[in-house]
Amino acid sequence: MQVARNKVVTISYELSESGKGKLEDGTLDYLHGFRNLMPALEKFLTDKKEGFSGKVEIGPRDAFGEFSEDMVMTIPKDQLEKPEEMQVGMQIELESKEGVIPALVTAVGTDSITVDGNHPYAGKTLTFDIKVLAIRDASAEELAHGHAHGAHGHHH
Repeated sequence: MQVARNKVVTISYELSESGKGKLEDGTLDYLHGFRNLMPALEKFLTDKKEGFSGKVEIGPRDAFGEFSEDMVMTIPKDQLEKPEEMQVGMQIELESKEGVIPALVTAVGTDSITVDGNHPYAGKTLTFDIKVLAIRDASAEELAHGHAHGAHGHHH
């Protein structure tokens, strides 16, 4: 069986920043062809067979986007619900016109905090070392929901 649309694919992966070392690794099930992975990664995996092992390098534009200085903001503490709890490294949620944006607190000052709303991997060229562990037909429920269920997939 080959990786194709409507197939649930189980992969193991190691993600590294090109030339800098490992960022994360894991195993996941995903429904191919439903934008559950970044398009460049899905394209790389299309037509691969169970047991395939390989590496692909993906630039920022096709991965998590370029780093945007516009996503780094200073927020006055008087605009925060619990300013005394803010610490560098905390993940917080910011409300915007587009919805909720997760952000990382990067600095805490006397009267303000600085947050970064960029994805942690924004601006990075990434290397995925991937192995296709299994491929199966998706169930009707998975197709209706648009994602894989199971051990390494989505849980309801």
